[in-house]
Amino acid sequence: MSDNKEFSSEKSSSIKNILILGATGYIGGALCRKFSQTEDFAVFALVRPSSDVETIKPFCKEIIRSQEVSFSSNDVAQAIRKHDITTVINVAWHMPPEPTKEAQFAKDRIALEAALHGARAVSPDIHVITTSGNFSLITADGGRITETPPPKGYTRPEYLACFDLLAGVNVLKDGLVEEYISNGGNASIVYPSSVYGRAPTRGSFWDFAIQQFITGKPHQGSQPFPPDFMTAWIHVEDLVDCYIAAARKGTKGGHYLAAPESLSISQMSTLFAEAAEVEFVAPVFENKDKVIFDDSHTREVLQLQWKYKVADEVKGWVERIKELGTYFLQ
Repeated sequence: MSDNKEFSSEKSSSIKNILILGATGYIGGALCRKFSQTEDFAVFALVRPSSDVETIKPFCKEIIRSQEVSFSSNDVAQAIRKHDITTVINVAWHMPPEPTKEAQFAKDRIALEAALHGARAVSPDIHVITTSGNFSLITADGGRITETPPPKGYTRPEYLACFDLLAGVNVLKDGLVEEYISNGGNASIVYPSSVYGRAPTRGSFWDFAIQQFITGKPHQGSQPFPPDFMTAWIHVEDLVDCYIAAARKGTKGGHYLAAPESLSISQMSTLFAEAAEVEFVAPVFENKDKVIFDDSHTREVLQLQWKYKVADEVKGWVERIKELGTYFLQ
């Protein structure tokens, strides 16, 4: 455990304690850093016994090791009681991915249910913020995508078949959260779009995926990136601002989409290749389904303003990938 801050009694009375599951991951590390820079929150991280916590130590009031390899509701409940936690944020994913959606869901639900049931064991008022993804919101009908979940039994577009594991698992996890809310639990869901940018801990999935789309070749045993499609992009710093706003202003049953810039994979790859100064002939992208992401409602209710633009940040993104040693373009 580590305690890196001293708080006066006057200041402490106005500070809300946040518990983060998945704190050593890409988004989790950025969350710890940004929450630690606020005046109204203190960060407590729940990590596994083997997790390397050196990078997040400066940002956390305390780091708590789980009792077992996996998080449990008892870990969460004990942390809430001991540290007067008001909000639990789950950004934990099981890595590396399992071969099937069912196997991945079985792993991913452990941290999610630990957060939900641990909070409920202490008080139904504890706010649990969970994490899904924008792919979970896209239907075969296309068109304008908002934070409103699709109806049950909806059809996903064929081009997202390659992400069935990721999107499918998120849909299953969202179902657990919705059930928790319907039973009186206080939870909300954040839907990040495709996340890029510099985080203190590690790189993102898209560091690899965009490079592979540019090369169009297998890399380290992975097949070339799948067909072009429309997604949305958010800088990791803007995303953590969304979580902070949800912790401050979010409501029970809230759904929040963080999707500032709608760009296809090829459009983002073109910007990336230009920043990296490598040759890339992008395929012509036709947005046949007229997919566009609209997070205006989320921005309104959470009083958010996105600060980062892909065009301004892509060069720094390339440099960060080089720093991490995961750059493989020639």
